[in-house]
Amino acid sequence: MPDLQRFEEACRAVSSGGRLLKGIGTESEKSVHAVLKNYYEPYHDSQEQRIGGYIADIVGENGIIEIQTGHFSNLKEKLRTFLSVSRVTVVFPVFVKKRIVTLDGETGEVKSRRVSPLKETPYDVFPNLFPIAEFLTNENFSLTIVLLEADELRAPPESIGRKKRRRNRLSVIDRIPTAMTDEITIENPRDWEKLIPCLFHEDYTTADLAEAAKISRQTASAALSALFRGGVVQRTGKSGNAYTYRFSEH
Repeated sequence: MPDLQRFEEACRAVSSGGRLLKGIGTESEKSVHAVLKNYYEPYHDSQEQRIGGYIADIVGENGIIEIQTGHFSNLKEKLRTFLSVSRVTVVFPVFVKKRIVTLDGETGEVKSRRVSPLKETPYDVFPNLFPIAEFLTNENFSLTIVLLEADELRAPPESIGRKKRRRNRLSVIDRIPTAMTDEITIENPRDWEKLIPCLFHEDYTTADLAEAAKISRQTASAALSALFRGGVVQRTGKSGNAYTYRFSEH
């Protein structure tokens, strides 16, 4: 379970530095990254440390922690270096609830607020895992999926020096974390059972996973493809036209 008090303290620490109050025009480190970095390591001396030619978000008594709010494609070589010398935890936030906050392009004042109908789930991590799949069974690798609620700040792109978009669409300026609802930590291949209910069943298919986890077949396919590529599961044959899977013993 998340430490809610520590999360609130991390939000306050970032807010007191002015980041959460700037809104429009924040082009430096985004608020989600800053808050999570302070949540997992409040001591600034342990943040932004150079390891083997790369900058690690956190280097502390729990090893290296990397906050990854975007695609994992740029993480591969950094992970290769970090895993050779330390335990590494990749932290990946998903937004289970977002409130869209529209800002005035000139004043920065709030014009409207509404809850977004789009909700992310922990399964959104799987398409991102392909670039780093080779590390999923590395004994030094772990993954923490953080479930967040956030305010998503939007404003006219021209107000922050960006090109005007079609149909006057707004640009996302920042996401401000408002709550942490859960953390899911994968420390070894067997921990994937937290997301794959049939992980230790024999000869299960994408359809079986979709039914067991109550997710779409497309999402289940992405999950099993990533875990297969990483060696967490193996293909055992076919059931009709569908591949069957089983946990790979390590």
